[in-house]
Amino acid sequence: MTRFFRCAAPSVYRRSDFLMITVETPEMTPQLMRDAHDLLRNFDVVIGATTDGGWYAFGLREPTHAADLDTTSDSTALTLAALRLGLRVALLPTLPAVR
Repeated sequence: MTRFFRCAAPSVYRRSDFLMITVETPEMTPQLMRDAHDLLRNFDVVIGATTDGGWYAFGLREPTHAADLDTTSDSTALTLAALRLGLRVALLPTLPAVR
């Protein structure tokens, strides 16, 4: 399963989106990264799932939401948690899990 990262709640004084990409994603292309960044203009959260249930990309339009989302969970649980918070979620294409 994909390695996960725990987001610490950042001290944010201005709006600044961020996108985390796991290092074990050989199929990640520059175009896919641009797509993820573009989606953050219209959605609060961007998630790219892997076929093993993990995720390869996780983006937040407003990083202050990081404290409310447990990125150690699988992609489905992470998506549901974001939706429960009322956040608008965009999904990137599912990529194969790295073994």
